[in-house]
Amino acid sequence: MSTITPSYSLMQGAEWAVDSCLYCYSSVFLLSCGLNNTLIGVLLGIAAGLSFLGQIFFGELLNRRGRRALRRFLLLGAGVLLADNLILLAGIPRGGAVPLFLINCLLLQLFPAFLNSAAMCEIQLGVPVNFGVGRGTGSLGYALCSVIVGRLLLRFGTSAMFCAGAVLSAALLAGILWFFTSADAYRAQRPGSPPPPSSPEGKAPVRRGFDVLFLRTYRRYTLLLGGCVLLMMGHTYMSNFIYQIVAFKGGNEGATGVASAIAACAEVPVLFLFGRVIGKLRCDQWLKLSCVLLTAKMLLAYFSGNLFLLQSTQLLQLGYALFVVSSVYYTGAVIPHQDAISGQAYLNAASTLGVLLSLLTGGVLLDRFGVPALLLTGAGALAAGTVILFCSAEPAPPQTC
Repeated sequence: MSTITPSYSLMQGAEWAVDSCLYCYSSVFLLSCGLNNTLIGVLLGIAAGLSFLGQIFFGELLNRRGRRALRRFLLLGAGVLLADNLILLAGIPRGGAVPLFLINCLLLQLFPAFLNSAAMCEIQLGVPVNFGVGRGTGSLGYALCSVIVGRLLLRFGTSAMFCAGAVLSAALLAGILWFFTSADAYRAQRPGSPPPPSSPEGKAPVRRGFDVLFLRTYRRYTLLLGGCVLLMMGHTYMSNFIYQIVAFKGGNEGATGVASAIAACAEVPVLFLFGRVIGKLRCDQWLKLSCVLLTAKMLLAYFSGNLFLLQSTQLLQLGYALFVVSSVYYTGAVIPHQDAISGQAYLNAASTLGVLLSLLTGGVLLDRFGVPALLLTGAGALAAGTVILFCSAEPAPPQTC
């Protein structure tokens, strides 16, 4: 049996588990440091903004330098995550802890684009990676760790976040090494497999930073990215401020963990089974369906009158799972291989820009107008993003789906 999908699953599972330990409970840690909601939103927004720029810059850089550079980049990022968690676990003054924590948040937003790129590049080269299973393992890891860490926080405080984060960062390092070694071994056993493409320097214009040429070349895709910004802005109002929303409905840290776990568990069946049902509709049609589900989720959250109903709306998180996997496959279908890393990086950068906007505006909305205004604004952003995506998504070639 091939070890490629299991190794990719470890990589995704560990990364999203670290995300559940740190980013999911970022408000808990930052509030414990004496910050208010507005400042938390601004600081996390700065981290998201830097991540947005980083995805564009590193996407272009790694697109030129190939998979070896991608592997080194992922290993370096995982190593920094591990070191930061160990330092935070040891305990340092707030003046140093907050910047280190924000570096972790930045890295956790950088990683998904390049984990997705790693899978899509190998798939386009004929390596059998099941992206849905790998990403589903990520959601499963997120669900399990969000519940466990939520309970540990009640007993041991914020140190539980960093203890779990350090262990999982080490697992992420191991997963990255295992995945690339497995992919190399697969190609070595099959002499007919195409080799990884060499650097395109000399064959195409060198592009640096924000790539206007890419955006002009793929105009409809660029418009779709604008819709993704609004979709992620609306969607992440809930995920970024889930602790405050749950508290408004009468819950605590434990209830926050349960809400996050329900959402993550709702993603798992979609991600694991997507490979089997993908042929039933085109990728662009799956993408449109995901937008409708995300908008419905936010509207139901707005109208939920208690904690139980709020947690029940988290079942519609399956719409986010559908968005994640269908958008990645859609990008792989409409963007040629030579721009594969850039395409995935721009997709994730658009999502990160949406996160940035939600952070910059969400904290202010909470402090000035409260949770209902936050949820209603999120529903409006999701509806606008859905309209744009319906207009811009082009029919994806069936054979690539």
